[in-house]
Amino acid sequence: MDVKGELHKAVEKNQSVSLRLASGEFITGVAEVSNDPERVKVRASEGPMWVPYVDVEKVSRVIDMFH
Repeated sequence: MDVKGELHKAVEKNQSVSLRLASGEFITGVAEVSNDPERVKVRASEGPMWVPYVDVEKVSRVIDMFH
């Protein structure tokens, strides 16, 4: 899976994402632009999180069909 590509699309379209990490943890929030080339920024309900790309196993984008 092209993790960076999927996250880039989500940022462009302001989409929510669900990330499955190598640890088995899930993080859900809105992907945002990050200046860090090694980590993705996700604005979750708990606050902003920076997750290393290498830890992300799967990206699921939530597509708004009524936009």
